[in-house]
Amino acid sequence: MKDWFHSLDPRERMMVTGGAALLVLLVLYLLIIEPLSSSYSALSQKVTQQQETLVWMRQAAQQVQALKRTSVGAARGLGGRSLLAVVDQSMSAAGMGNSVKRIEPDGSKGVKVWLESAAFDTMIVWLGNLTRSYQIETSLITIEPVGNGQVNARLTLLEPGA
Repeated sequence: MKDWFHSLDPRERMMVTGGAALLVLLVLYLLIIEPLSSSYSALSQKVTQQQETLVWMRQAAQQVQALKRTSVGAARGLGGRSLLAVVDQSMSAAGMGNSVKRIEPDGSKGVKVWLESAAFDTMIVWLGNLTRSYQIETSLITIEPVGNGQVNARLTLLEPGA
């Protein structure tokens, strides 16, 4: 290869050297610079999209909080009754009175409820109605199946906005 190169005229050697240099630069560009540039552009676009998503999520969170404060159920609240009275009355209305083992206050804004051999489906519907009608939140629930769709459960319920 060396002999061939030296056998060329000086002008041809200059052309071959220049062509080789251009080829090396082209290969470097295609193998290193272009992939890095496109990766940088893609990452930059992803960062922009993530920032837009973050802004949207913050706005959505503010809207959710505003809706929580102004929802019909929250405005109605407990209707001047205590949480204990609302829970007791709603359990009787749901047909769960026989399953109640114990109900007691838990601080100033909560109620603990113990249920034995309660129908699971009835209990879930009752909890959904409490949340939908009064915005009562379930902060803790422990459920143990006893068979035939029956469960033993311990619940801690909180007043709206507690």
